[in-house]
Amino acid sequence: MVSQPLNGRLRPLPWWALLSAVIAPVAYIGGWLYAGARTTAYDPVRSSVSDLAAANAPHRWIMTVALLITGVALLVTAVGLRPADSAGRGLLGIGSVATLIAAWIPNTHVGHNYVGHMIATYLAFAALSLWPAVIARNAPGAPLVIRPTFGKAAAIVMGLLFLLTVADIITGGATLGLRERVLTTTQLVVPLLVALGVARLPSPVLPEQVLHA
Repeated sequence: MVSQPLNGRLRPLPWWALLSAVIAPVAYIGGWLYAGARTTAYDPVRSSVSDLAAANAPHRWIMTVALLITGVALLVTAVGLRPADSAGRGLLGIGSVATLIAAWIPNTHVGHNYVGHMIATYLAFAALSLWPAVIARNAPGAPLVIRPTFGKAAAIVMGLLFLLTVADIITGGATLGLRERVLTTTQLVVPLLVALGVARLPSPVLPEQVLHA
């Protein structure tokens, strides 16, 4: 469903929404890079990001803080992404809250999946994969990033990456860490692309501005 904005005009993106869209991938990628570098014998290709934040991980606070910052940044982006349809923003918000829950309920041991953590993780994966499919706006001159073609294409790509990651989790594949990082990085870059794509929208003209023009 394509939503029609009020008066045919798209609301502008606030500066803080663009900033939060930048912070999310930087915090997440920086977190697993730093935590992984400080963890002896950690293999980012084989091992999941969750292992870095597990309750018995030696430097779990690094990844936990990174996940919390990422979740909050995604939530702020969802609130500020006003040009996008509310359905997509709602799914992005669900994904951000699920990310915060996953950080709050870590796996109890490295290499072992805790049910609560995995439920939150799967919910985050699903919501962050699907949200672009329902952000389209029916407005003249709408940017490419909030048109149906872009949103559906992005959702299909991330949906496939999600299925590949889940398959590796279930089968205990040797490339879980790599697949998870490709999926999650893509999921964090897409909100940034959307934010950048709508950042140049003009501010609405106020009645007072028209009277004094």
